[in-house]
Amino acid sequence: MTTGDRVIENSTTVDSDRAPSIRTRTSCIFGPRMRKSVPVVAALSLFVLTPEVVRADPRTGYLVQQLKTSDDFRVRTQAALALGASGDDAAVKPLCDALADGNESVKVAAAAALGKLGKPAGLPCLQAALKKEKGGSTKTQMQKSIDTLKSGGVSAPPPPGPDAKYYVAIEISNKTKRPAAEVEAIVRSAMQSKLLGKAGYAVAPKGEKPAQGGKVVNSKKLKGFYLIASVEPPVYENGNLTQIVRVSMWTYPGKALQGEFSPKLTQSDTPKTDVQSENVLMKMCVENAIDSFAKVVASM
Repeated sequence: MTTGDRVIENSTTVDSDRAPSIRTRTSCIFGPRMRKSVPVVAALSLFVLTPEVVRADPRTGYLVQQLKTSDDFRVRTQAALALGASGDDAAVKPLCDALADGNESVKVAAAAALGKLGKPAGLPCLQAALKKEKGGSTKTQMQKSIDTLKSGGVSAPPPPGPDAKYYVAIEISNKTKRPAAEVEAIVRSAMQSKLLGKAGYAVAPKGEKPAQGGKVVNSKKLKGFYLIASVEPPVYENGNLTQIVRVSMWTYPGKALQGEFSPKLTQSDTPKTDVQSENVLMKMCVENAIDSFAKVVASM
């Protein structure tokens, strides 16, 4: 950004007696092209972003207990399948543990559940278990779930509808040491879901070429934007976990830089590596950035 760019920051703290507190800070930087929008952008400093503290579903604990302790393989199998449909991050570890169950039906169910759950954190344990598996239906299901998770577990966005006004292409830059597929799945899924949840927005499919995007934008008379989410390495310091995701905003397909949103979230009481917390903070960062992006778009 050039000298004189405006920086707007807002912050809030969320405390819970059941979870670590999370502090969030969002910086919005806009260059000369956005000068005419300064009054609206300045109003963002009054907008408080309140991230939702993620809590495990009480039912998850019950299902995990069944999966771990039941003597009946049928109960364990059903528990695994139910965990796969729960959507709960807390289901990943017990399902990974169940890949080593003594019953093949349970192992197949656990592998299938990890694929259905769609959490990137399930990919490493599936890959490790696949190497130990000799063959059969368990190995086949493990590979199928691995392929699902590697694809990002993100369904292709629908084409722009009749009410669409904005068309947004997404790119993910992974600066962490974690596998690119994991980070890509978390961030792209969060951005796509958040955008599609807003009226008038359509999302470009992954891998779309600018020329292809240009045809869509022109034929449907949409306003195109290109968002690049750069995921910074998580920082563990003073017992806390801090995550920053920088989301730059460009025109599309022309790709002229418009500005940048840099949400920064800090979770207390996290002294050592906690991948699930990293996932939650990454997701919250990009969701906050999309909220800020949509406010700027509305002002243009």
